[in-house]
Amino acid sequence: MTEKSKINKIGIVVNPRKDNVNSVLIRFDDWASKFKDRISFFLCTNSSPYIDQKFKNFHFSSENEILKETDIIVTLGGDGTLLRTVAKIQDTSPSFLGVNLGGLGFLANTPSGKLTEHLENVIKGHYTLDERTLLTIRQNGSKQDLVALNDFVIDKAGFSRVIQIDVKIDGKTLNTYIADGLIVSTPTGSTGYSLSAGGPIVAPQSNVFVLNPICPHSLSNRPVVIPDDGEITIQVWTEHDSFNIIRDGENQGGYPSGSRFIIKKSEKKVNFIKMKSQNFFKTLSKKLSWGEDFRNKKRWTYQKE
Repeated sequence: MTEKSKINKIGIVVNPRKDNVNSVLIRFDDWASKFKDRISFFLCTNSSPYIDQKFKNFHFSSENEILKETDIIVTLGGDGTLLRTVAKIQDTSPSFLGVNLGGLGFLANTPSGKLTEHLENVIKGHYTLDERTLLTIRQNGSKQDLVALNDFVIDKAGFSRVIQIDVKIDGKTLNTYIADGLIVSTPTGSTGYSLSAGGPIVAPQSNVFVLNPICPHSLSNRPVVIPDDGEITIQVWTEHDSFNIIRDGENQGGYPSGSRFIIKKSEKKVNFIKMKSQNFFKTLSKKLSWGEDFRNKKRWTYQKE
């Protein structure tokens, strides 16, 4: 939980592939009329072909300007839209409200129909800030860090053979994985690719990272949870020309066999805006349909009516 600040500027970033975004923006624009004397609204459409409306209260802006100048950023799309926007943050630290216009929505868990209600609560101060850890990765010899909210994935780049991934924690050998790849995940990312690959679900405020091999050659290799204050050294070997590093679902390019990387916790963090009625376990239960019985419930339940 971090300190709230006065809200003067709200940015809106749109996923241009969502065909239902225009109707959401029309309702948003109408609602914004109530606050136009107090708050400035800036919209980045990302050249969406589905937006054909001239808005009364939105100022068109670039995504970079929104990231630099606004107090709150509303993303209209899904988890991917939120992840891609967070990845572009430089020196500022806006808070994010993710609005789900698509599928699962673990991170972007404000329904489009609740957008204005949630924003009104934000303006009134009726919300909490959920602080999330970020990961950094740096190739040995480089001066540039890449930052991820969910995960970094070491990927064999479509090659049919497995790759070798040597992993050390604070200089001590953990394992040599012979596998299709390796996921290094934050608690936030534990419900993403890592979960699909058999990893554990980790509560967001846990001070840990998850190392999860993808289709390892040895059945004894399992996900490992480690403290997030350590330094992870990874060296990768492949028979192919190169392997890939993927950050939050976005390919960062190919690297030659033998490349070495350092992964550790970033000094930066990111804040998500949450309503007081929202919590991780409630979202988890809803999104994963826990407690729902898809069989004949009357036949299987032990609960008496």
